[in-house]
Amino acid sequence: MNTRVRHYLIDLARKRTNQTVTYQKLSDICALRLNMSNQDDRNTLADILREISIFEFNNNRPLLSSLVLRVGDNYEGDGFFKLAEHLGFGDWQLLRREGTFDIEQINACINFWQNDSHFIEFR
Repeated sequence: MNTRVRHYLIDLARKRTNQTVTYQKLSDICALRLNMSNQDDRNTLADILREISIFEFNNNRPLLSSLVLRVGDNYEGDGFFKLAEHLGFGDWQLLRREGTFDIEQINACINFWQNDSHFIEFR
């Protein structure tokens, strides 16, 4: 698992403002050297985020990948919702269309990681 990306997302959730990041900015900040205009690079970042979110889910924590948004519309990509479906949250297209699941996950991440006890124990 890419711990640099995971730790960055945890730190992002602990901030008081600007608690989301775009895919390209995440790559740049974490020195992944990925270009989001390249499909292979997008797939690489998707794999990194998927692995992190599965790890969080398996440890009863919210999906950290919810904090990563597309630059054009500020929404999570389809991969986020497809992973949610795989993890049992429901039909990915319905989750995306309803527009609450992603917000709930963002808020859950922020609430969970701003708790100092959680941060100390699980980071």
